[in-house]
Amino acid sequence: MSGQHVQPEPYVVPKRVEASRKVAFDALMAVETQDAYANLALPPLISRAHLGRRDAAFATELTYGTLRNQRRIDWVVSQNLKRPLADLDAPVRIILRLCAHQILHLRVPDHAAVSEGVELAKHECDRGAEKFINGVLRSIVEHSVGEWDRRISAIKDNAQRVAVEYSHPEWMVRQFATALAAHGRDPRELTALLQANNANPWVTLCARPSMILPGDLADVAVQALRCEVRPGDYSEWSVVLSAGDPGRLEPVREGIAAVQDEGSQLVATAFAETPVVDGGADSAWLDQCAGPGGKAGLLAAFARESGAHLVANEVAAHRARLVENTLRPFSNVDVVVGDGREVSARGPFDRILLDAPCTGLGSLRRRPESRWRRQVSDLESLVQLQAQLIDEALRALRPGGILGYVTCSPVKQETTDQIRRVAKQPGVRVLSAAAAVREVSMSDIELTPVQIGDGNVIQLWPHVHDTDAMFLAILTKE
Repeated sequence: MSGQHVQPEPYVVPKRVEASRKVAFDALMAVETQDAYANLALPPLISRAHLGRRDAAFATELTYGTLRNQRRIDWVVSQNLKRPLADLDAPVRIILRLCAHQILHLRVPDHAAVSEGVELAKHECDRGAEKFINGVLRSIVEHSVGEWDRRISAIKDNAQRVAVEYSHPEWMVRQFATALAAHGRDPRELTALLQANNANPWVTLCARPSMILPGDLADVAVQALRCEVRPGDYSEWSVVLSAGDPGRLEPVREGIAAVQDEGSQLVATAFAETPVVDGGADSAWLDQCAGPGGKAGLLAAFARESGAHLVANEVAAHRARLVENTLRPFSNVDVVVGDGREVSARGPFDRILLDAPCTGLGSLRRRPESRWRRQVSDLESLVQLQAQLIDEALRALRPGGILGYVTCSPVKQETTDQIRRVAKQPGVRVLSAAAAVREVSMSDIELTPVQIGDGNVIQLWPHVHDTDAMFLAILTKE
């Protein structure tokens, strides 16, 4: 009947199966078969299953831990199969991964991991699959975790061994090694970087300037979530939570605070606080690729403080709606749907932020499933798109204005190579991103600036700064 409220179907947990494991299984199935993102698929499942705090934490660890360790898990599971893992039905594959993660990486008794997997298979897989799963898991537990570690360490091919041990695709391992060198880091940091990508990060909130104080946001989080709360290390707007669903916080629901990585906050603040070069007008701002809206929300707050108007452009209509939602408290913003390669007609702009589409290799801690979806073949088309967006941004920028180029990737082709290319164009000048970041950082921050022209660019790293791997370059033109 039109207008009638439809009650969602009750969440059914089979008898003899723990609800937390059922939730993790369903989240992993959504990631595997529907290209869902774990951070979007998991919270509603936890809510529908009415999990308590402890069970919710376990379901979260099962989901994210399985995704982060998937390459390592798949290698161990495959040693106990007579056919390729990819040939198994998706539910069987997911249960084997879920249970192997518990056996290899968690303090779950082997018998509990095996029996829970068998019970889950009885309800989620074709008849008889539980016997197959039981056999594979029992074969795994016949060897200790230490023995599996030794077998992995004995893999002769170095690239394969590192990729399995630290659970990354081999092509990503090579890209990270190249990126460290390109950004002036010691190549021996590679294992620390890969380990950091597998860490479970705390949730970081951004208290939007002039809307809520970070201390007040922290107080709300402590009262509502009963979790540990601390200030961030670098961004003065950051509040870091040990656990809990930030969507339950009133300031987040109102749009005066948001979930945003501290590195993202820091580079956006450094860009927004960098004066236009000629000291002229600074009232027309553009966020060229605004979706899903995290940096746009922070920019909108800074723009409102300085009396500027922000145009938030996003090419995808559904992502533009996300931007509209996060920017709903602001009256100084227009959200438009359009191709970022065609924004100059709306210009000129005094200040442009280009948070470019990229491989996303800098945010693997928070989006672990993305490492299994990205292919090295994606890089060429993304680099071409980034170059087109930078060139269009320079056309849309007025002389003396500033352009901030940001990626959540450290990949050389997406970062330093892009800026070296554009710095060769007549009238384009690279400013000091290092000076801009140090100016706004709350504490001393270790940077290895890369000199390009008269200026420099910077890269943040998860293993150094405990942030996503954020790249920042600040440009101007004559």
